[in-house]
Amino acid sequence: MKYIFISIITALADIGVKEKVKKEMRVGEKRHIKGRLYLWHIKNRGLAYNKFEDERNKVILASGAGVTAVFAALVYLIRSGAKPSAKIGPALILGGGLGNFIERIVHGEVTDFIYIDAPKAPIFNVADVVALFGGLITIVKSLV
Repeated sequence: MKYIFISIITALADIGVKEKVKKEMRVGEKRHIKGRLYLWHIKNRGLAYNKFEDERNKVILASGAGVTAVFAALVYLIRSGAKPSAKIGPALILGGGLGNFIERIVHGEVTDFIYIDAPKAPIFNVADVVALFGGLITIVKSLV
């Protein structure tokens, strides 16, 4: 149950940060933080790089399927008594996916705002970062 709680807290933290960005920055506004790091408030109606932007139902279906699959895998790991190191990665992936999925359902789009100035770099959010780290942890754990 602890790992489901981690997922929920992660999703709520992501949603809270996005709400703060929405209140403090106009869509399209870009603020320099340091070096190549910026806050740049955009809306993403699709998947990564706004792919499938005009296909809301497909995006919601794909996102929901992903969240459901990770939830099922995490529940399996919890019930099978897997080691904590095997459960933390999927818990973070679920939390990140859930944060974006909830916002997509409620608002029809996802708020992205973290930008590192580099060629073809995406603009992303806390949920994306957490899910990425969860994926890296899961990959490393599977190799050890």
